[in-house]
Amino acid sequence: MGKVKKKPYIRYAILGLLVLLMAGCIIRIAMPNREWNYTGSYTFAEGESYTEEPVFEHISLGTGVYRVELSYECTGDAVAVCNVKDGTVYKGGLLCNGEHLYSAPGHTAYDFWLYEPTEELAVTIDHSGQEKLTTGDLRIVETNLLWTRYLVILAAAALFILATMWLERPEAVKGRNGLRRQILFGIGVIAFLASIPYLYDGMVSGADLTYHLQRIEGVKDGLLTGQFPVRLEPRWVFDHGYANGIFYCNLLLYFPAFLRMAGFTVTESYLLYCIALNLATVVIAWYSFGKMFRDDVVGLACSGLYTLSIFRVYRLLGTGAVGEGSAFTFFPLVLYGIYLVFEGKKEEREFRNSWIVLGLGYAGLVQTHVLSCEIAALMTVLLCLVYLPKLFEKERFLKCVQGVFFALGLSLWYLVPFLDYYFTQDVKIRHASARTIQERGVTFVQELQTFWNFHDTATSTTERMQYTHPVGPGLFLIAGVFLLFLLLFLEVIPRGKETEKSFAIRSAGLGCLALWMATDTFPWDALQTTSQTAATLVSSLQFPYRFIGWGMTFLIVVVGYLLSFFRKNQKMFYRMGLVIVMTAVATSYVYLIDAEDESTGAIHLYNRESMGFGYISGEEYLIYGTDSSALSFAKPKADEGIGISEYEKKGLRATFICENSLDTQGTVKLPVLLYKGYQASGDGGEPLEITDDGSHLLGVSVPAGYSGRIKVKFTEPWYWRVAELITLTVVVAFVAGMVYKRRCR
Repeated sequence: MGKVKKKPYIRYAILGLLVLLMAGCIIRIAMPNREWNYTGSYTFAEGESYTEEPVFEHISLGTGVYRVELSYECTGDAVAVCNVKDGTVYKGGLLCNGEHLYSAPGHTAYDFWLYEPTEELAVTIDHSGQEKLTTGDLRIVETNLLWTRYLVILAAAALFILATMWLERPEAVKGRNGLRRQILFGIGVIAFLASIPYLYDGMVSGADLTYHLQRIEGVKDGLLTGQFPVRLEPRWVFDHGYANGIFYCNLLLYFPAFLRMAGFTVTESYLLYCIALNLATVVIAWYSFGKMFRDDVVGLACSGLYTLSIFRVYRLLGTGAVGEGSAFTFFPLVLYGIYLVFEGKKEEREFRNSWIVLGLGYAGLVQTHVLSCEIAALMTVLLCLVYLPKLFEKERFLKCVQGVFFALGLSLWYLVPFLDYYFTQDVKIRHASARTIQERGVTFVQELQTFWNFHDTATSTTERMQYTHPVGPGLFLIAGVFLLFLLLFLEVIPRGKETEKSFAIRSAGLGCLALWMATDTFPWDALQTTSQTAATLVSSLQFPYRFIGWGMTFLIVVVGYLLSFFRKNQKMFYRMGLVIVMTAVATSYVYLIDAEDESTGAIHLYNRESMGFGYISGEEYLIYGTDSSALSFAKPKADEGIGISEYEKKGLRATFICENSLDTQGTVKLPVLLYKGYQASGDGGEPLEITDDGSHLLGVSVPAGYSGRIKVKFTEPWYWRVAELITLTVVVAFVAGMVYKRRCR
């Protein structure tokens, strides 16, 4: 008798329970929320400092996520912090960082998370004593964020169960269920190991972390004010609006921004994004290397080497370089696409689909990190040069062209605004060509290091080597190159035109070149003096060690080929190779995590207001000449004789009532950074001129005798919308084509 397969009744029951719980959350979200209003006044005198001074206390609230709003008057900026405290709840039962108080807004509003009912909640003030401060009325509003948070968690659990059922369907298994389970288990283990640092309580405080958290918050703020896609982050730079989203694509950051909108804290959203990024990296690397060597086990080993590589973990975790860390996800896909184009057999289906792999890889790079894409473009040019004879083969050349156009079609929604602003707006990044980078390169010895200890600088050559950062691929990957050429020299690897061997040899050469380009011996300064274009491109790289990412990827191809070769010819060496791979990964990765834990502290951020609104890293996207030190929360300023009232700014729209009693035209200057796209109109819809007095803040020309309401808004140019429509068409056509092909098999 045949074995009867059991039905997944337990999973169906769990799914049913999850659906019922989600329905309960939806019902609760539809119910009205409560609010509490408290009146009172408290004055903090100048010259007297206070710590956690309660201005309202003994507040009774149940479990939930609330928004606190407190009015105040003060004459200085950031002289006090408003916070919510409660010493009676358990540790972690109240999550709140508070907010610094600024003179212009006159009120503060931020969220706090309360996971235990209390009757002793207090709103407190930390006052430096530098300026006088008077607090006013308090309003606490219940939100739906606790229930939307639960809804997302339940939906994620349901999707996970559905995914397991889909993976185990009979037509997907096809007699390979054992191997599939092993591969899935391996993917899970690698993703788990890579995500261990994100399972702690708090975030590792990397140098670039705050900037990227601001990017996430900027996307969230833009979406909440009706902007899609988010071009200008409306609250960034003290409510002035910043064009970061135009220059630095935020596509992947819509995921953590959605989590923030759903009620997750800043810390939770970021950690979940990094975990999801690690999982995506494991899967894409396994797919790319596994398909390249036609071996899932070798692909899994390469995926482990790549995902847990010391340089990738260092950049994403140690420095908080979220953009570059996100770009690492797509390096293997780009390399696999190039492999298919130049080494694939023309009669095979993989070659026919090579343009898809290539296009998806490059689109991923374009929409995560422009500098990584710039380096990838250089590596592609070099690969085309080493494959020059094949490049002129019609079929291969057409696949390259198809891949480029596919990547452009997917990225046009971002590239058109980026190029428009880059060439029409005199932003600061266009004036960075004088910066030299050669002295920031690493040394050859640093690239060989497997163990380190963190110090003030990543590339210092004046300190002992054990005090440097992990800015190299490590000794193991470089040893793989020496082993490859040793086996070729000894003719252990036979001569022939095997595609994997051909690609591995080229990868070894380009990997070594990339590692040289990362050092302080590569002549970057000399290249920078050749032309203005070269100066701009070289300067924009900032740090030569960015090339280590590509050098590492190339070298993993070499190790993957050696494992594949040994599996086919020397089983004993293959098994030894797998053991060495696991040992190399484990020792370097575990040491890195341990070093991170010892040398860097964890930070806890819950609401966006606790980070402030002013940090913009190198200020690359400000209009050149803007005095960033003068930017803070502010009110509109008008010429003498012009009165303004009822000023309100929401997102990228501002309205105010204006009366010009002069016989001449006057100007109202708004606290808004002046970028291309802003328009102003009067009560009757008549357009008003936008001006710039040299401070690069938005000025509105008010006609003589004008009295009425003025509206200012940001409007995307029509050709931006056309680019978005083209990208949407490409995505829909691609998905529809894939579905059609799958059904026709």
